[in-house]
Amino acid sequence: MSKIVRQLGSLERHLHKKDIEALAEENARSIVESGKYDLLRVYIELKRYETYLKSLIGHLKNPTLEKAIEKGMKNINYDASTLTISKRTKIDYSVDEQWTKLKSQIEKLTKEKKEREKFLKEHNQTKTIVDEATGEVKEEFELPQEVLFGLRVKL
Repeated sequence: MSKIVRQLGSLERHLHKKDIEALAEENARSIVESGKYDLLRVYIELKRYETYLKSLIGHLKNPTLEKAIEKGMKNINYDASTLTISKRTKIDYSVDEQWTKLKSQIEKLTKEKKEREKFLKEHNQTKTIVDEATGEVKEEFELPQEVLFGLRVKL
């Protein structure tokens, strides 16, 4: 993995996000084209790194924010990167009766939608039904399906 993943601090610091993404794409292409690596194992190991880095960043975020606030800094420039302390206001709309009603309706409709989807999955076949009252012949539909494949890594 040391030939695939660069060590912390070894990415050129002048690179911007698009440059880093392009570098990653180029590296991925060379990994695939070389045929030297077991791609399944490489993918799993990279997911391990991703999990580690996301967790590490998550644990460092608040102490970093506290340090920046303590120093009174709004923007921190580091080579070609800028770290900005952002401020946002979170508004609590729940004090408004109309908003609360709308939220409740949305939750109810979301639940009904999920129940309907479950019903349709369980009864997903074409059937001919005769309406006893009218004698009308109705045909139920089969839901269109698209099978998608993905990768899921459990660490």
